[in-house]
Amino acid sequence: MAAEIKFCLPIGKWWFLSPYAEFPIKMEVDGGMYEFPTVEHYYQSVKFYADDARFHKVMCQKSPDEARLLTKMPDYRNNRRADFEENKYALMEKGMRAKFAQNSAAAEMLKKTGDAVLIKSCAVCYKCGFGEGSGENRLGKMLMKIREELSAM
Repeated sequence: MAAEIKFCLPIGKWWFLSPYAEFPIKMEVDGGMYEFPTVEHYYQSVKFYADDARFHKVMCQKSPDEARLLTKMPDYRNNRRADFEENKYALMEKGMRAKFAQNSAAAEMLKKTGDAVLIKSCAVCYKCGFGEGSGENRLGKMLMKIREELSAM
C-alpha cells in the first residue's frame, strides 16, 4: 500500500503542496498577463474580472490567507465573475499546473513524493480536502494527476 502524505497549510515537510506556498505564477486573465505571489492569490483574484478593482486588491494582499479572507467581506460577495462557481475547480487546477510548470524546484519536490497518496487534510475543507476525515480530496487528486504527468516527461 502506498504511503499517505497529508498536508494543509504551507508548513512542515509538505509545505510546497499547498496553494498557499510561495511560488509565484504568471497567468493570463481576461487578455492580460498578471503575476500572483501564490496559487491562492490567483484563485481568489479570479473570482472577479481583471477590470474590477477588487481583482487587483485581492492579488496584492500580503498573504494568501488575507486574499482569501478579503473575498469573504460583504463588498466582495456579490457581482463576481459569472462563471466562477461552475469553473472554480478547473481554475484551481490551472493555477496548480502553472505553479509546477513555472517553478522547477516545486516540480522536483512533487515528483519526489513518488506514489504516495496526497491528501489535503484540513479540518474545515470538505470539497478540496478531507475535512475531519471526509470529503472529496479534489486538491490531492489534482496534485497526483500533475505528478503523474510530470513524472512521465
